[in-house]
Formats: sequence, structure tokens, C-alpha cells
Amino acid sequence: MKFKIVPSTRDGRQQLLTTYLINDTLAIDAGAIAIGLTVAEQKRIRSVVITHAHLDHVISLPLFITDLFDELREPIKVYATPADFDALQQYIFTPRVWIGLDTMKNEHTELIAHYPIKAGETFMAEGLRLTPVPVTHTILTHGLLVEDDDCALLFTSDTAATERLWEVVAGCDKLRAIFIDVSFPQALTELAHVSGHHSSATVLDELSRMPKEVPVYAVHLKPAYRAQVEAEIAALNHPRLQVAEVGREYEF
Repeated sequence: MKFKIVPSTRDGRQQLLTTYLINDTLAIDAGAIAIGLTVAEQKRIRSVVITHAHLDHVISLPLFITDLFDELREPIKVYATPADFDALQQYIFTPRVWIGLDTMKNEHTELIAHYPIKAGETFMAEGLRLTPVPVTHTILTHGLLVEDDDCALLFTSDTAATERLWEVVAGCDKLRAIFIDVSFPQALTELAHVSGHHSSATVLDELSRMPKEVPVYAVHLKPAYRAQVEAEIAALNHPRLQVAEVGREYEF
């Protein structure tokens, strides 16, 4: 299974906005989908999964759809809870801000097809099995277990300390990597707590709840604090924990 954090800043090293690309055709979240990918890369994406509707996870979805306007012969599949899709319709795909979904079509097709998802119910997308699991954030947010026949990857999405996620993956023998939100440095642990994220001070305790021997990658580092968080994670000297590189293609 291939994985990449899509870049969203000019230097290509920061994660200001959130999109994770799986096997070139599946995007988890759409914050950077139209910003850090070429049009050719965007054309290969057929499905987008929304973990929650916060701006940094959805902001470039309208731009992505517009980039592909003439190219699409079938809709992009958008997997999202009904509440998150309603938020997209009410606040993003609205004539006041962009273009309403009722007019988002070309001469061949509708541009977006909504596929509702629900916590705990596994669904198929791009040949992969995905299971959404509620995590601890300021709004309903889902981590995702992504599986094929031989491999599984776990994405916490935005979360502070959580329990159900680790229960779900406890017996997953093919789990190859965990990607966990570590947004803030130690000095901003209180901000991390009230905003539903981890800091480099809280992630170590969360590691004790995870399946043993599985590599853990810190993601969602806020650009203003990335160097500091990287240094603090390195200082932890934990053999399983490292910071994921933005733009690098990993293969598991």
C-alpha cells in the first residue's frame, strides 16, 4: 500500500492543510488535494474520504472538482457522514462562497456523488476496506483503518487521547503503521488539549495504548511549530516514533 502526505506549502515540507494519498486513487481528506498535487495526479483520484469538516481538511475540495471539470466522465465519490456532507453543502458548495452542488455538473455527469459513512461500519473504496472510528476532537471526527488483503494502515485524524481506536486495531495482525496527530510542542500542551490534538508531551502516553511493535508516524504538525515538535520527538528517543516526511511516498 502506497501512502503520501500531500504538501500544502511553497517549500513542500509543511502540512498546513491535510490530505493523505493512498495508492494514487484514494484521498483521505481534501485540504491540500488541489494545492500539493499536479493536475495529472488529481486526475487519478477517484474517491475522497472526509474525516471531519474542519476547514483545513476540506478547503480545496471545490478547487479540485473545478480543476477536473472538463475531465470527469463519472462523479468523484465523496465518502462522508451525512452531517459532514451537509456542512459542505451549507458552507462550502454554496453560491455565496463557491458553486452549489445542484449546478456542479458538466455535459457528461454530476461531479460529486455522496456515499454516506457511519462509525464502525466498514465500506469499500478503491479496492480498500475502510473502517471509520470516532476519536476525540472538538467535533465528531473519525480515524480510519485502511486495509487490503495484506496490509493495514491506521490514521487517527485529528485527535487527543482516545480509546476506541486502539480497541479496534488490537487484534489486527497486518497493521503496518499508525499515523497520529501531533500538532503542537510541549509548551502548548494546554492548547492541544482544548483544541482536541496531541502535543509532543502527550503522545508518549498514547503510545502505551497502541499495538506493540507497529511503527508510529507523527503527522499534522502545525507549520509554525514543526521544527520544535520534530526536535522534541527526536529527544524522546522512542524506537517506534518518528515524524512523517511531507511529500515522501511510503510503501508498506
